Amino acid sequence: MKRGHSPQRTCLGCGARDDQSALLRLVLQGGGELSIDRRGKGRGGYLHKQEGCWQAFLRRKSLSRAFRAEIRRAARERLVLVLGEKGW
Repeated sequence: MKRGHSPQRTCLGCGARDDQSALLRLVLQGGGELSIDRRGKGRGGYLHKQEGCWQAFLRRKSLSRAFRAEIRRAARERLVLVLGEKGW
């Protein structure tokens, strides 16, 4: 990778593109649970650290396309709760 280059990723909440370092990486675990894992293996997606993006993430119905699996609303709500507790 060239020096000064920062990979661009799309937020699953607002849909805006941003530097990978400015976003949280979400990974789909076994059992349909989502976790925050910067370097985890498997299918992942990115989300801004702002609460507005978390709320948009809860409303989105196209997440199954991003993760290529069905994501239950309860799993998304648990993730947003964890984000709030960690102060992100």
